[in-house]
Amino acid sequence: MNTYYRKKSRILPALGLLVLAPLVGEYLLGNIAINALPMIIGLIPLYGGGALLIREVARRWRLGWPGIILLGLAYAVIEEGLLTRSLFDPDYVGLRLLDYGFVPALGIGAYWTVFVLAIHGVWSIAVPISMVEAGSHRPDTPWLGKVGLTLTAVLFLLGGAVPIALASPDIYPLSAGQITWTLITAAALIITAFLPARSRRPPLQATPPGPWTVFAITLVAGLAFWLPTLLAMVGITLESVVPAWITVGFYLALYATMTLLILRWSRRTGWGPWHRFALGAGGLVTYAWHSFPQQPSFPAPANVDLIGNALFALAALGLLAFVAVRLRRTMKKNPGSGLQGRQARAAQPLP
Repeated sequence: MNTYYRKKSRILPALGLLVLAPLVGEYLLGNIAINALPMIIGLIPLYGGGALLIREVARRWRLGWPGIILLGLAYAVIEEGLLTRSLFDPDYVGLRLLDYGFVPALGIGAYWTVFVLAIHGVWSIAVPISMVEAGSHRPDTPWLGKVGLTLTAVLFLLGGAVPIALASPDIYPLSAGQITWTLITAAALIITAFLPARSRRPPLQATPPGPWTVFAITLVAGLAFWLPTLLAMVGITLESVVPAWITVGFYLALYATMTLLILRWSRRTGWGPWHRFALGAGGLVTYAWHSFPQQPSFPAPANVDLIGNALFALAALGLLAFVAVRLRRTMKKNPGSGLQGRQARAAQPLP
């Protein structure tokens, strides 16, 4: 029975993350309507495989959340640079995404780059991982063995290779320089992800803000992130309001502020699972409300789109309730789940 329980506690979260990542990354976002739900089969290898691979690598090598974010950004660079190619395609799906803040020397749009990389790094990768880990009895340790990790890597590679193999002949052609710099950028992010694990800073003897405060601040940050997009949805184009460098500076300041806040909060001795859950919950709720003004990328009747958005939003709230109940039970069984408990477990050898 114990062996069965241990396998279950490892396999079920892994399978859950495989499915949750594309659901959050595309459907909860509102980018794909519910009538295209069968498309998730094709999205699981890339989104789910990528999220699970990042999570397993980060936990196996104890990279922590900074490592997860950096690996998520590397994932974003690969997806948007080599697969969809939106970082370089000046007329990607006819939206002219690079015009605002175009940098001729790099061949990219500064605004689109800082925007889309955060979408994948935070919402496609970090938010699904945080939700599944919060509901797991093994949030800080690997779920997969060497064979499972290898299969996950193969799944992710297939998720990237198949779209390229099946791509239309009209897909934007990448130059050798664009491919090279994309790979260099992704490799630099991956290497950097392994650096924080070697220089852990001592905890601060201070009390972090409460989980509800963390949740509220995350919601405000999410609203700030989507504000320029919301203005564009009501016909106020960014080009007509502010120069691109101001918008890019706004995003970089937002990222820096949230990063510094979370890094400082997480070093405080009272920081624990409920705070991490609050961060993920804020991200999940942000995508839930954003889905309603978001127009789907694939045609869908307005009523179908609205019903789908409502169902996915309710499912997200249901997921939060489910995870909260499991987390409460886990905390009762294992009170030492805060910063000090994590540090003690980190000193133990990997299985």
